[in-house]
Amino acid sequence: MTTQRLELTAYGHCYQYLIYQALERVHVKQTEIDTYLNVLSELGGAILESSSESLDDSGLNVFFKNYSNNFLTVDRDKVIRDLVSSFILQLSEAGLKFRYRYLFYFFAAKKLADSLHRGEEAKKRIKHLVNTIHLEKASNIVLFLTHHSKDPWIIEEILLSVMDIFSDEKEVTLEASSLSFLQDFVQEIPDLVLENRDARQERLEDDRQKDFIEQHEDQNNLVDDDKDVEEFMIKVNKVFRAIEVCGQILRNRLGSLERNSLEFIYEESLLVSLRFLSVFLKFSEFVREESIRKIQKILEQKPNLHDSKIIQEVKSFYLGINYNVILGMLYKIGFSLGSAKGRDIYTKVTESNYKPSFCLIQEIIELQFEKKLDTHKIDKLHSEFSKNPVCDRLLKQIILRHCYMHDIGYKDRQKLATKLNISMHDQRSILLASKITQD
Repeated sequence: MTTQRLELTAYGHCYQYLIYQALERVHVKQTEIDTYLNVLSELGGAILESSSESLDDSGLNVFFKNYSNNFLTVDRDKVIRDLVSSFILQLSEAGLKFRYRYLFYFFAAKKLADSLHRGEEAKKRIKHLVNTIHLEKASNIVLFLTHHSKDPWIIEEILLSVMDIFSDEKEVTLEASSLSFLQDFVQEIPDLVLENRDARQERLEDDRQKDFIEQHEDQNNLVDDDKDVEEFMIKVNKVFRAIEVCGQILRNRLGSLERNSLEFIYEESLLVSLRFLSVFLKFSEFVREESIRKIQKILEQKPNLHDSKIIQEVKSFYLGINYNVILGMLYKIGFSLGSAKGRDIYTKVTESNYKPSFCLIQEIIELQFEKKLDTHKIDKLHSEFSKNPVCDRLLKQIILRHCYMHDIGYKDRQKLATKLNISMHDQRSILLASKITQD
């Protein structure tokens, strides 16, 4: 859930300025800068089409021959010398390449943006990049594309790709009824403790037999499983890359995109993230199995421990994992899509989809980017979550984490803790859980 290193790509205007400065430092005339930028753009496109990150002598010969067919001929040696001296390009054993990856991404995107009006070839390449947005190169080039071109078709393609990820899943709302599986298992824990205490040896033997069977399954099934896991991980990475890209588009284009477009980007980014969370929570079955194993382990190591102690420990283990998964994803969404200037957009989308998950994400965004505690709003959410203990706890964790990570006075913290009914013991526990989530 860490950031996908797309922040640098967001500063397209800064890159453009630095490139101008680099060319001026090697005394490229103002009248020639456009030519140099064009060479770089064409070179970025050529390397994007090639199978490597550089062009050898043969590749350069082909490149400059094609360049002369389409544009006015340039002094090849001088242009290469100047671009190497400006630290934009680099000569290596493999050939000529961009010194930094992000310069390659910048100019490859510029070439695609400049080619959009010339036919379908550029659109096919852009569609391929959007469909492989889980890869670092593709996601960064796509983001630079939105800097170079204001063509709405690009954003439409990104959103169509986003809408297709986990499209068969229903997004997590965090409404009380959708979280009943947590409480259902918690209620089973006392019986599981008794069952495991009474039949510990038999169950251990049964587990050993199951492990033996699993280890000797048909190899073809294992291959299929590997393929399923690989496809799943591609989708997961797509989710994270896509919301990072959409978040950067939101931040970069808040002043130029229409409200409807901004709201649509934000909403679809939220929905795909919450669909992924829905898929992830289905793995709660794995957490259940781990919880049962934990009961067995405790009974093996501390057979005389009272049942109530075991029940409490397993409850904390099971709920702790689920809370941290949910909270970690909510923070990931908020940090990826948030901005200090987008409150109107976030508020409108939340009001249209008034679900606990949307409310909590907006709260995270406002606390993170505006650094302001709206006690009236927090009171309102706390009241709304009175019959939803999971969301109430998540809200408390979000507020306490903000209080402990920002310069908020002890009295204000205590006032909030009192309003939210958080004891000192719970404050320490929640803070510990928040630190684990942050790490």
